[in-house]
Amino acid sequence: MASDAVKKILPWALAAALLAIVAAVVVCVVAVRGNREQPPADSYDTQYARMHDPAYLKQLEELRQEQKGIARKLVEAQSALEQAKEKGEDSEEFKAAQAKMAAAKDAFQKNRIKAQTIVRDRIMQENDAIKAKQESSKEKGE
Repeated sequence: MASDAVKKILPWALAAALLAIVAAVVVCVVAVRGNREQPPADSYDTQYARMHDPAYLKQLEELRQEQKGIARKLVEAQSALEQAKEKGEDSEEFKAAQAKMAAAKDAFQKNRIKAQTIVRDRIMQENDAIKAKQESSKEKGE
C-alpha cells in the first residue's frame, strides 16, 4: 500500500521541486535586473559580478524556459500514467506512459546538472579573478 502512495506522490513531488527551482531562478533574475548599475566590461573580480553579465543572465533565462518545458512534460507524463493505469499495468499504453515519465525525469536531471555546471563554472571563474586581484594588490603593496 505504501508503495502505491509513493508512486502517486513522487511525480508530483518532482514537479513541485522543479517549479521551486524555476521560482528561485526567477527571483534571482528579477533581483539582478532591479540593479541597473553596469560594471566595467569583463569585470569578474568582485563577488556576484556574474549577476551583472547579460550573457550569463541570458543563459539563466534559457535554463528557466527549458525548465518550464520540462515541468509541462512531467505533468503530461503523470496524466498519461494515471490514464494508462485504468487499462492495466500490463498494457502497452501503461508501458509507454512509464517511458514518457522516465524521459521527463531524465530531462529534469540533465537540466539540473547543466544548471549546476554553468553556475559552478561561473563562480569558479569569479573566485579565481578575485584571488588574482587580491594577489596583485599584495604585490603592489596596497
